[in-house]
Amino acid sequence: MNITQFIRSALLMPLLCIGWAHAQDSATFDASKNAWQLYYPDPETSQWVSKTYIQQNAIKPGIKSFVQASGSGFNYRYRLNNQRDAKQTIDLFRIWGIPLVYTIPNLPPITANPKTDPEAEDKQQWAQLKIKRNFETSVIKAPKGWSGNLRVDENVGQTSFVWTPGLKDTDPDGVPPGRTQEGFVVTRAELPGMARAKLTGSTPEPWGLDNLPDTPYWNQKIDEIQDLDYVLVPVLAPVIPVPTPYSGAELARRLKNHVQSWPKYGHASADVLARLNRQFDVLIPALEMNNQSIARAAAAAMRKECTDHHRDLVDAQVGEDDGAQASVPLPRTPAQRSATPAPALDRLAARALMFDLRYLMDRLDSGH
Repeated sequence: MNITQFIRSALLMPLLCIGWAHAQDSATFDASKNAWQLYYPDPETSQWVSKTYIQQNAIKPGIKSFVQASGSGFNYRYRLNNQRDAKQTIDLFRIWGIPLVYTIPNLPPITANPKTDPEAEDKQQWAQLKIKRNFETSVIKAPKGWSGNLRVDENVGQTSFVWTPGLKDTDPDGVPPGRTQEGFVVTRAELPGMARAKLTGSTPEPWGLDNLPDTPYWNQKIDEIQDLDYVLVPVLAPVIPVPTPYSGAELARRLKNHVQSWPKYGHASADVLARLNRQFDVLIPALEMNNQSIARAAAAAMRKECTDHHRDLVDAQVGEDDGAQASVPLPRTPAQRSATPAPALDRLAARALMFDLRYLMDRLDSGH
């Protein structure tokens, strides 16, 4: 390199560095606006774009869960509140991760060939859709102006109950700050256990992450943003199937299997779970051998575990919560978790356990 080339390179390098400094992908969070400022090259035009993405979590929901026996099944009712100091209207209420796939009864098969008899195939498709919708409306009901849907993900073996505002101009936009909405109902045969409701707030641009570049940096950033783009609230939900034909021991096994997840989600401590497991290990063989006195003693010990942590719980009324109690959002970030330590036994989890143990004992007393 001659002296002229060296000088030219020395002069050009700072300019290149300046260009690199400005043309660099970035995602910066502005806590005061609850928004991300995104800077990236547009995948189609390669032009650098600056975009604001508002998080959908500036809501403050509280949910009350109620469960009542209804015939051979149970009615689950939810009352959703958005606190006055929330910044957004709640526009999605989804109870997700239900570890069941609901089989639709009497679903007519599709036998017609769409190529040789498209009219018959079309009629069979519509007949299936009608049966599916009738089943859906028998399971999930929505408040006036809302839509209720049953979503089944067979690939992962899970079901979700989803409520969203309706599409008519006269329908509500959701649950605004300072308001409460009732009328969310699920009717199922399964006993209550713990699940999580996913809620989001209404924002001007909820889908602003769609056109980001497909690069490792942005894939990681999208995961980071989306992971905190909603609020989770614990709820009671139909998650524990009653065995058919009925077996108290098998139902107790299913209940024990369900509570194993409680420490993971902050519903119970490891110590509480260990004490419950010791009683389950007494209860299950006692039910298998129809040793009613030992079974009742084990169930009573677990109910006592619940009331030791929540002395206001009354066994006969655990399906209905009092006016002062509502489940609030789970802590999502390390700072939130350190500020709100998990309880030894969550009150909602205690209610679910006491409800199910009472069902077990009622079936034991009735002899069937």
